[in-house]
Amino acid sequence: MINIIKLSKNYGPKVLFEDISLVINQGEKIGLIGPNGTGKSTLFSLILQETEPSKGEVRINKGVHIGYLPQEASFHSERTVLAELTEGDERIMGFKKEKEDLELKNEAGSKRYGEVLHELETLGFFELEHKAEKILSGLGFKERDFKRKIIEMSGGWQMRALLGKLLTYHYDLLLLDEPTNYLDLNAALWLKDYLADFRGTFIMISHDKAFLTDVTNYTLILEHGAIAKVHGNYEHYEEIKAQRRIHLVKQSKEQDKKVQQLEKFVARFHAQPNKAASVRAKRRVLERLEDDKVVVPPDPRESIGNFVFPQTRRSGHRVINLEGISKSYGEIKVYENLNFEITQGEKAVLAGENGAGKSTLLKILSGIVEIDGGNRVVGHNVDIGYFSQTRTDVLNVENTVLQEAYSAAPGYMAEEAVRTILGAFLFSGDDAEKKVKVLSGGEKSRLILAKLLIDPPNFLLLDEPTTHLDVDAVDALVRALQNYEGTIVFISHDIYFVSSVANIVFEVKDGSIRKFPGTFDYYLEKRDMPLNTSGVRKVKAAVVKPVDLAKERIKEQERNNKEDEKKRKGNNALIRDKINKIIKKKEVLEIESYAKARALSNPHFYRDEETAKEYGRRMKEIEKGLGELDLEIKALESQII
Repeated sequence: MINIIKLSKNYGPKVLFEDISLVINQGEKIGLIGPNGTGKSTLFSLILQETEPSKGEVRINKGVHIGYLPQEASFHSERTVLAELTEGDERIMGFKKEKEDLELKNEAGSKRYGEVLHELETLGFFELEHKAEKILSGLGFKERDFKRKIIEMSGGWQMRALLGKLLTYHYDLLLLDEPTNYLDLNAALWLKDYLADFRGTFIMISHDKAFLTDVTNYTLILEHGAIAKVHGNYEHYEEIKAQRRIHLVKQSKEQDKKVQQLEKFVARFHAQPNKAASVRAKRRVLERLEDDKVVVPPDPRESIGNFVFPQTRRSGHRVINLEGISKSYGEIKVYENLNFEITQGEKAVLAGENGAGKSTLLKILSGIVEIDGGNRVVGHNVDIGYFSQTRTDVLNVENTVLQEAYSAAPGYMAEEAVRTILGAFLFSGDDAEKKVKVLSGGEKSRLILAKLLIDPPNFLLLDEPTTHLDVDAVDALVRALQNYEGTIVFISHDIYFVSSVANIVFEVKDGSIRKFPGTFDYYLEKRDMPLNTSGVRKVKAAVVKPVDLAKERIKEQERNNKEDEKKRKGNNALIRDKINKIIKKKEVLEIESYAKARALSNPHFYRDEETAKEYGRRMKEIEKGLGELDLEIKALESQII
């Protein structure tokens, strides 16, 4: 579908990538990852041919239709949400008009009419409305929203509508840049399941490791100006990366040992004339080893800043208590007579749909919005820190990033420690000397979060803290919060972050809050079970009603559909298990190939002609073996239904 040939892109002296080549094939579901600023979004722009490359080219097969979800944009459509998803595709509307024209001319039996019907069927026209409504519901739209004009909606809901449009229509390739950014947790979970079963082709940029692991079958790594394609999801990529690093560490240690032996020999015999030739030979070997030094990539846990929170003072057991509170915005009642309590050590995520009141609850807990009634009681020794993506007025815009961060540091904290935390939030080197006033909105949000973590309170309230962080920075934040001894209440759409941090879930729905005392996985397992008046989960008793034959037939069909779906998922699980076993075999060959390719890249290696020939022969065997395993995987993937 897409062939990228020796592509380079630079902006002045800054080189994003150089001479990268890549092929995107039909059916590939690709996760594109890499540190912020490496050019992931620029690569999308080059594929869309909206940006000119510095060198190289992007070849797109004729007839390939590409859909694009940018990370930030406005979707200015005058149509209603549902109309955009049923009438917003020029290809479909063109064939629809031609179909109607042919019918008016009484040419419904013509060859062209049959061709038009076939095109409409291929593009999914005849089930468009049903599909659109299902997708909109999954993305969090209520039925009353279907008739709302898109242009009258907020930017976040406009982006949801655009995502819905991309999923409704048939595109040969989807380019999705952080598709969960504007979704709540429920919609992100729905999208994850939808894309896991998606039969099309997409490339997706995301910082959510759990999301990438569950929906992709290839991983693209863009870093240090180069690109690599790995067959397997993000979890598989991490395994390969870790094993390659272990291999390089071993090679580096062996090389260091060799260097020490050579240096010891030179130091011992450099003054002896009868050893002069040997000493010169050893020095030449040392020079070659220096030129071909094994470079071990930094451990992300170290390079991103493996920071920990300074110890906070311990709060009382009851951190905060809301007693019979009420809160309304005009005629909209968000909460009425609500009781809610947070205790020391809880790391609680607020789950629920957009508009359920999660952000309002976070603001009530922080004290930045007034309640209409009831009591907000803060516990003993509780220090509150609140982070919101929109609260950027707490920064002194005339400060540099470093000055602003240091203003939050206690007197005993060294500048190096402050810089380490800033580095974790992507302010390193010269970036720390930027003025706050020139930062983007995302950079300001990251700086506020960094300030919170420099001198943390013992009660953190976080609203979408991961939105502007890359994968490694999210990992650093996860590790820090796991070791944090205080109490947290947070909102996040990042499934990996939520699963890693939360030890309790509060589901916010219809003005009430339901507590799930366990991990996020526990919540997913138990959330559909109803509660009785004492708070114990129970199964509703069956209610006997007169038999409605039509409804019974529908129910029977639904049961059959569920059974078919169960069989389909079981079949797919078996096939994916076989694929994973083949991928493990590939992994072993890839590691061997990686080691041999590195050896063969050293021109001095060819002095041992026999070993070089053997390595070359083995590399061809490995290449053939990998090709055969790829064919096995493709054959199995074609059996997934």
